[in-house]
Amino acid sequence: MKEKNKNQDNIEKPDYPVRKPKFQFSDTVPKHWCGDNASLTHVLNAWTILFPEGEKYFIRTIQKYVPELEEGRVKRNAIAFVGQEAQHAGEHKKFWQNLKNQGYKFEGFMNFVVWFAFGLLEKLFSKKMNLAAVAGLEHYTSLVADLGLRSGLLKPAHPEMRRLFEWHAAEELEHKSAAFDVLKAITQSYWIRVIGMGIASSIFFAFTFVAVLMFLWQDGILFKFKTQKELFQLLFTKERVLPLTIKAALKYFRFSFHPDEEDNLHLAQEIFSSQEHQYREAI
Repeated sequence: MKEKNKNQDNIEKPDYPVRKPKFQFSDTVPKHWCGDNASLTHVLNAWTILFPEGEKYFIRTIQKYVPELEEGRVKRNAIAFVGQEAQHAGEHKKFWQNLKNQGYKFEGFMNFVVWFAFGLLEKLFSKKMNLAAVAGLEHYTSLVADLGLRSGLLKPAHPEMRRLFEWHAAEELEHKSAAFDVLKAITQSYWIRVIGMGIASSIFFAFTFVAVLMFLWQDGILFKFKTQKELFQLLFTKERVLPLTIKAALKYFRFSFHPDEEDNLHLAQEIFSSQEHQYREAI
């Protein structure tokens, strides 16, 4: 009986915990904090300003469906997903003050993002289509997390910024199937999934592109040869972020696709092992 209770306790736990990190960003973080590469730094800065509001949209969308889910793994992981995403939003938002102190202005852009997510997407599309868009966006966050951890793009970053992005990337890999599993539990429609991915692709690429250009423009280096070279190498030749991202994204359109088929959880475990002193686990 004791063994049965022990097994039952294990079954009832989510597949991953909600961690409470302790990141602190000092004024010594330089403007181009990732290897003095402005283009790469501002891709990551773009996500830093987009993640908090974007993840609020993820949370709100998933929370609407939690009461409808049957008790079990999908529901437990959905709740843990909400907890992890809340931590991501809070930790990235800490760095906003550093960006403001460095002279960057992005409040107007973020007001538009908030309106787009909550004033347009939530109201224009059905609950299911919003859920499909979130599942698609989560596919993008997990695939860029995989790319970032495999490629070593973060190695030249400022230590605390590297820890922030590595922790976030590891948790994206850890909960990569959460939103997708909720979508599959709600609807088996392939076309809703595909249309949601189309919406997600437009949002992911457009907002990232605009934010990067905004930061480079404010630096006054958008049209400098060095910047153009860095950006071209990052996207197409050296790191090849764009073709690798698109190639990975296309897997989502296979009828039988599931995020768990990607063998990358060992990348997450390596980060958790190296950073375990950085946070405590809430659940």
